[in-house]
Amino acid sequence: MANAGDTKERFGRQYIYLNPPPNGLGTIGAWRLRVDDGGTPPIDGGGGGDADLSFRAVVAPGSPDIKLGNLVYLNALGQVELASAATLLTSAVAGMAIEGKAAGELIEFTRNEVKQIFNVNLVVDGAPTFLSPGDVYFLSMTPGNWTTSPDTTTPGAVVRSCGTALDTNQMSIEIQIATTVI
Repeated sequence: MANAGDTKERFGRQYIYLNPPPNGLGTIGAWRLRVDDGGTPPIDGGGGGDADLSFRAVVAPGSPDIKLGNLVYLNALGQVELASAATLLTSAVAGMAIEGKAAGELIEFTRNEVKQIFNVNLVVDGAPTFLSPGDVYFLSMTPGNWTTSPDTTTPGAVVRSCGTALDTNQMSIEIQIATTVI
């Protein structure tokens, strides 16, 4: 059986195995396209056969520093800011930062991939030393952070699953549909 984050190529198209959405129908994951026929997300480089699912954008002026492993979203100007479950707008997660950068700098982030997070204590609520393999991680109310305990009681808060820990420092980034608490 496939594991979350596994990839395969069939008929010239790349697929990634994702877990089912939390509280959704079914309990079995599914294979989904990593990139569509138009190449979205952008495919950089060429020749190697691996799709590069990373994106680049400028960190918004006045934004706090973004750390490797932080969850980010794109504001109305297309600039990167720390994502937060506090509002629907800030919970539109574009991906996970795969490098640290400051305001005004170009940053790279990705989604639908398996990536290492070596600074777990800085980007997960409660500052654990390691990720808990098999646990589903959600967008936190703390800007940029992951959590295993999303806020399900505050009206207006957003619950969005963003990944599953595959190992103590390895995350399968799977941004899912959001649910707003009413």
